[in-house]
Amino acid sequence: MQPKSLPVFQEIAFNPNFIEEYVPMQSLHPMVFDRFCADGWCYWADLLFRRNHWEWRGQPCRVVLLRIDLQHFTLSKSQRKCLRRNADLQMLASPLHITPKHEDLFEKHAHRFHHNRPMSIYGFFSPWSHLMPCSGAQIEVFRENQLISVSYFHLGHESMAGNYCVYDPEESARSLGTFTMLLELQMAKRLGKRYYYPGFVYDLPSEFDYKLNFNSMEYFDWWGNWYPVERLPVRDWREAWTIDPPTF
Repeated sequence: MQPKSLPVFQEIAFNPNFIEEYVPMQSLHPMVFDRFCADGWCYWADLLFRRNHWEWRGQPCRVVLLRIDLQHFTLSKSQRKCLRRNADLQMLASPLHITPKHEDLFEKHAHRFHHNRPMSIYGFFSPWSHLMPCSGAQIEVFRENQLISVSYFHLGHESMAGNYCVYDPEESARSLGTFTMLLELQMAKRLGKRYYYPGFVYDLPSEFDYKLNFNSMEYFDWWGNWYPVERLPVRDWREAWTIDPPTF
């Protein structure tokens, strides 16, 4: 067990055997996509993959897949506050379509990262991402007609899977990663979906930990089972790595 491991993951059931599988991206029936999600598969660009061990900042770690049971999901006090704080913004939902404005926003977003900085938005998407692995969509967020965030996701029969989110670092006080995830959760509930899959986190502190600050969260044990996991309040993950706060 890593000494840096997050407390919520220190006692969980987790298959210790290494799992790492890849298959080429392909079009899946929405019900088949549901099954892939439930079996621990994720997707990027031209690959479907699943792996339960990786490394983060040079340290070996466990990959913890998450999902939210939408039948029991409720907003926290801080999430209601986040929605109110961003009530002045305008949102547009549409089929997934990468435009030059998205590319420009991605470049701003990518400069937030000093470790594993993504090089291109097309490292996450392909020309067929609106169709594969199933129907892809996006939610664009505007402030006074200026695009400040966009999140991408795919829709199965009873599931929605978040893919990626980019936002303008100058708007970081708005917590747009959390905000767009809340927008996706609201849409998933309106569409009658059962599960929302926000992707994965590591059992080490990372910038992805905001995904753990949601009610009705479950984790995958890599034996085929999903179990409840305790909600992790937002805190500064950088403290575990002696990383200075970002400057813009």
